[in-house]
Amino acid sequence: MSAPEGLDLVGRPIDELVWALDAIADPLAADAARELVQRVLELHGLALTRIMAAIAETPDGARLTALLADDERVSGVLLLHGLHPADFESRVRGALDRLHAHLALEGVVVLGLTIDGEKLKLQVGPGDGQRYRSERAESIRSEIRQALFAAAPDASLVEIEFVAIQVSYVPVSSITKRREARDSAGVSH
Repeated sequence: MSAPEGLDLVGRPIDELVWALDAIADPLAADAARELVQRVLELHGLALTRIMAAIAETPDGARLTALLADDERVSGVLLLHGLHPADFESRVRGALDRLHAHLALEGVVVLGLTIDGEKLKLQVGPGDGQRYRSERAESIRSEIRQALFAAAPDASLVEIEFVAIQVSYVPVSSITKRREARDSAGVSH
């Protein structure tokens, strides 16, 4: 599994570098490298906490915070340090809102969303039978999953179920037959 987009900072994804640490034969060197990374992360976390607090104190703080949170790379770093201004559910719902127009063009709608901790379960289905093409289901599922993980990389599970909507039609002939039966029985409308 590769790192989410935005965490491929300068060439190699972070997860590859972590795996490389695990492959170091000298356990003392590997431990020292891990400790160094941890301390640098802590230092950056403390600095970011101060930066975000200083931004919040400015007259334009809310707007600047929102701009930072909307930047994909900054958003991931804010999440890493527990500083993201939006909670998990808000980020998930925001991603779905941003997907709405695209999904509508595909003839797909979100029928249901269940959030259980950091687990997401979506039910999607055809919203417009004229546009929906079932052969695009896997591609659409992938697009939804990517958008949700980009907005909520802390999600532990994203499950997307395509639900076929069954439309029941009442034949016009049955309505006419009921009306005829009522009329012949002398029932007034």
